Amino acid sequence: MTNKTSQKTTREKAAAAKAEADARQRRVDNRNRLLGVVVIVALVALIFGGVWYSKKGNAPTAAPTADANATLPTGVDKTTYGVPYGNAPTTVPQLQLWEDFQCPICGELEKANGTGITGLADAGKIRLLWRPTTFIDDNQNNQSSQQAAQAWGCAIDAGKAKEYHSTVFANQPATEGTGWTQAQLLDFGTKAGITGAAYDTFKSCVDANTYASWVANSRQAFDQTAVPGTPTGYLVMAGKSNKELDYNTLHDPAALQAAITAFEGT
Repeated sequence: MTNKTSQKTTREKAAAAKAEADARQRRVDNRNRLLGVVVIVALVALIFGGVWYSKKGNAPTAAPTADANATLPTGVDKTTYGVPYGNAPTTVPQLQLWEDFQCPICGELEKANGTGITGLADAGKIRLLWRPTTFIDDNQNNQSSQQAAQAWGCAIDAGKAKEYHSTVFANQPATEGTGWTQAQLLDFGTKAGITGAAYDTFKSCVDANTYASWVANSRQAFDQTAVPGTPTGYLVMAGKSNKELDYNTLHDPAALQAAITAFEGT
């Protein structure tokens, strides 16, 4: 064998060895990728399986149904199911304010301008009508909006509509969907100033879910009128088209006053 032939054979052997090594590495890489996919699929299945189980195991009870003959809290409007506040005459605009007690933005509005809005009603510049809804319950694993609104109805009977409304929002959980316990909702009654025999009546009312269908009626009205979300306000007055108010207007005392003035002038 010549030296030239020997060198060629050596190069061929080296190339063959390299090709075999490359093939082995590709097999290893493919196997590792396959194992990685299997592990990821297994983890995803485990995670989603755990979430599904958690929801299945903690599913809330069926939501109350609307009932045209439902018992209403004292003074609640029989047409809108809204909660009136103040004693302004019908010659001034009505501000209908849709809220969900679990809505974080509603909580921000209450903190920023809740007293400003009730102040306008106290001054006779608007007729305030709070309109509760519970749509956030649909996206959470609870019925806290429903339960809080029911308890509010009991507080309305005790003459503490404003106080209980403010207390619930002041104690809104930091995380949306956390909700409140029955014990917390009862404690809010105490914080709102309900005492003595009035508290006993309030507690019995809450425990009995007395106003479940009232809240369901208000939710049904929310859905049927296609309210875009919460908080949403509407200025309403006989002979005028309703004026929708967004969060920025409701949040800003000057902007809200300007909107009311402009609405009256139309």
